[in-house]
Amino acid sequence: METPESNLLISAAPSRTAPTVTELAGKVFAAKVRRRSWLASLPVEEKYRRLLELQRMVSATRRAAGKPAPAPWPDAPAA
Repeated sequence: METPESNLLISAAPSRTAPTVTELAGKVFAAKVRRRSWLASLPVEEKYRRLLELQRMVSATRRAAGKPAPAPWPDAPAA
């Protein structure tokens, strides 16, 4: 049999210091905008390097799963 103390957390009023869903969503979307802006400001060479890294990870994962995978693009020549 449940005691009144076991339902204490369920029946207690929500804390006023806890952020609301709207506040949390606002923070998440603001962080997303900042990150996208930061990524857009990266030099093209860094964007290309990150793209190659993602291609290598996808290729390795597909091959490990026994599926065909296209070869990643070659590394950019040093300038």
